[in-house]
Order: sequence, then C-alpha cells, then structure tokens
Amino acid sequence: MMKKLKIYMENEEFVIEHVNSFGHGIKRSFISENALKESLDSYAAVIDQYELEVSDELWAMVINYVSSEGFQRK
Repeated sequence: MMKKLKIYMENEEFVIEHVNSFGHGIKRSFISENALKESLDSYAAVIDQYELEVSDELWAMVINYVSSEGFQRK
C-alpha cells in the first residue's frame, strides 16, 4: 500500500490525513487555507512518495499549489 495524503473539509476546517503504508492514519485540522498550505510545505521534498486523495471542493486549490514553482523549490 502506498502512503496517502487525504485532504478534505470537515466541520468547516481543512484536514490533512497522513496514511502510512500500513494503513494507519494521523489527522490534522487547520482553520485556514494558509495553514493548510504551510502544512503541505512540509511534504514538498517527498510529495512524490504519496498518493494524493483530495476532495472535489479542494482539488483545484491543492493541485495548483503543489504544482506551483514556489512549492517545488521547497
């Protein structure tokens, strides 16, 4: 099983759920889009090791962000 980052909204908060290769997950919630992006920054060097599972409502924002030149340089 590949590691996953599940990114979605729950109770009006942004959520990143990191699921490791054994299927165990750690869920973190953020109150703002900027906080979500800052957390994604910590995955910049290893993002290619993760399968991204992003909700429809956040898909465009997340994909544009992780594809941006600024994110790629982190």
